[in-house]
This record gives sequence, C-alpha cells and structure tokens, in this order.
Amino acid sequence: MGQALHAAQLTVHRDSWLPISLHSYFLKRGSPNSDIIYQCRETSNLRSFDSRSVDAIQNGQIIFKMQAQFARPEESQLRHVERADGVTGMPRGVVAPDECLGMDDLLGDLMARAPAALLPLIEELRASPIEVRYAVGAPHDPLDPDPPSMPSRQLLWVRIREPITKAPGLDAACAAYISDQPLLLTALRPHRISFPSPKLGALATLDHSMWFHGPFDADDWLLYDMHAPFAGSGRALCFGHLYRPDTGQLVASCAQQGVLRLAKPTLKNKAALFAMRGAGLLDRLRAAALGWTSGGERGAGATDSSA
Repeated sequence: MGQALHAAQLTVHRDSWLPISLHSYFLKRGSPNSDIIYQCRETSNLRSFDSRSVDAIQNGQIIFKMQAQFARPEESQLRHVERADGVTGMPRGVVAPDECLGMDDLLGDLMARAPAALLPLIEELRASPIEVRYAVGAPHDPLDPDPPSMPSRQLLWVRIREPITKAPGLDAACAAYISDQPLLLTALRPHRISFPSPKLGALATLDHSMWFHGPFDADDWLLYDMHAPFAGSGRALCFGHLYRPDTGQLVASCAQQGVLRLAKPTLKNKAALFAMRGAGLLDRLRAAALGWTSGGERGAGATDSSA
C-alpha cells in the first residue's frame, strides 16, 4: 500500500501537492519472492485536486488496486483539529515512547521461549522497518494460548526506524505502510486470541482507506490509536487515528476491513496449542503424574484430560 501510494505520487507533477486520501483493495495474495509492477493512470487533473488509479501487478495478475487523491496545501477559515484526548494532548495513561516497553524487547524474550515453528515469524518481525512501543503498558504474553478478553482498542507508539528522505508524499506513503500491520489485530482482543495463534484460521486485509489531515514525520514517533467496533460474518472492521506526540494533533485517519475466521479444529491445531503452552503445561502434567504415583489419588496439581 505504501509503495502504491509512492508510485502514484511520482506521477503528480505539481509542486507541493501531497496525498489527501487513498482507498485500496487487496484482491489476491502476493508473494515477497516476485517483483510487483505498479501501473498508474491519471484519472483526473483538476484545479484543486488530482486523482490517480494504481494497479499492483504480479506474475501478470492484478493483486491490489488503489485510488488516491492529491491536493495542494491551502489555508482555510473553516478549521478544527481533534486532539488525542479530545482537548489538549495525549490520552490519560499514555506513557512517553522513551519510557515504554518496545516490541524489540518483547521479541527478544520470545526468542528464548517460543516453539521452533514460530521463530521465523519472530525473526521477520525483528527485521521490520517499523519500530513499535506499547503506549499503555506491556502487552499480554503472546505465547499464552488462552489470554484474557480485552477491550477492542489498543494504543501504540510507531515510527520508521531509519531516517527517511523528505521527498514529496514519502511520509504519507510510510504512514500507509505503518497503518496496515497492527490494525486488524485489534479485533482479536475481545475474543481471547493472540497473534499468532493456532486458533486463528484466517486473518487478512480486504480493503483499507486512509485520509491525511496535516504534516508529520513518519520517522518520528506517532501515537496510533486503534479501535475495532465490529466483528462478525467472518469479517472485522477497524478504525485508526495517528497523532503527533508534541501537540497531540490528529494527522491521519484510516479504516480497514479484513477477514477474521477461527481455525477448524484439527489434530495439527491441537498439537500447536499444546506446543504454545510449553513448560507450564508440562509441569502440571508432571505434577499430576506424581500425584497418581505417590498417593494412588490425584494430587493437588493434577489436570484433567481436557487441559
């Protein structure tokens, strides 16, 4: 999505014109091992707005479509901008990014505890160009197969790790890239499912829209406030807002719909859940065995066959 928006920006040949919105559809699964061609068309060049259509083509097939609109910055007497807490700045309970636990810290801990099957995914997340920190405290253990139900809202500090060139529209393209990854995960929180989880059968973006409201630096911290008001019929709908850390000012908004389905119960999934429980479950099973062996009755630490 970020690459498609940047490709569209390169076809806008008017100085200072920047993206103001995008609407995109993920049509087919893409492969990271094959090149993608971004085919851009000028759908309009008006006095105040330009629009572009972008097709992402891989192996001869369109896998993604985007419509993006651009405009020049202009002054307006009709102006108001919501702030993160609705009044002056950050929401209550949000901790400054320098004082927060980072995803890098969490992933480093997981490397020592995770099942071998999860290690490639953890390594991929550690190599991400996006830096993430948890704005309202440490998250629940991702390896817990039965996490508690949590509100369908999460707040993260996000930024691009490395300094980026200040080319026109590049901050917006990076923000589009940032906005996609964590948004749909918000819809899992009320349903006691972590990511990744063998309980999860399908999780994928269907469509994603974004609106840009003001200037920001994607390589500086942004507060990403996400909310998932609906999940049902195999889909979930999520909304996100990005705020500047210095003023709490809203700089971008997004909406995303995605596929969200449970996995079918199979022996493979049950085995994966067993693996995620790890040493904790093995300790309980050992305690149960000792209880049977030493006393002839089940000990206090025993578990039944449904554990």
